[in-house]
Amino acid sequence: MTSQPSLSEVRKVVFLLPVWQLFLGVVVGLVFFLMAGAHAGIASFFGASISFAGSLVFAFVVFGLGNQSSENMMRKMFRAEAFKILTIAIMFYVAFAKLGLPFLPVIVGFMVTLIVFFVALLTVFR
Repeated sequence: MTSQPSLSEVRKVVFLLPVWQLFLGVVVGLVFFLMAGAHAGIASFFGASISFAGSLVFAFVVFGLGNQSSENMMRKMFRAEAFKILTIAIMFYVAFAKLGLPFLPVIVGFMVTLIVFFVALLTVFR
């Protein structure tokens, strides 16, 4: 039986996840830029940044900037998930309704960075 990760290890992973999502967003943006042009590259990077922003909001609401105790962790996580969903919804609204970005690159950018989130959950927190 494996031991449970400490709060500091979890915090490190939760703050490192958006960095990997941003890196992958740049890669996906470059691929779309080379394959379909600048507009598609920007759209796919914006889609990736939606997932990045959601993960970053979650990390800051749960763990903040200073040392946090594990008290009320469930309450913080529910609040963080609500803010994350709100952030994602607002950014999708901006992407499609305000900026008029093409659907496919935005969704592909979002989904690729979302895969990083699920891979991290499967590998780090077994």
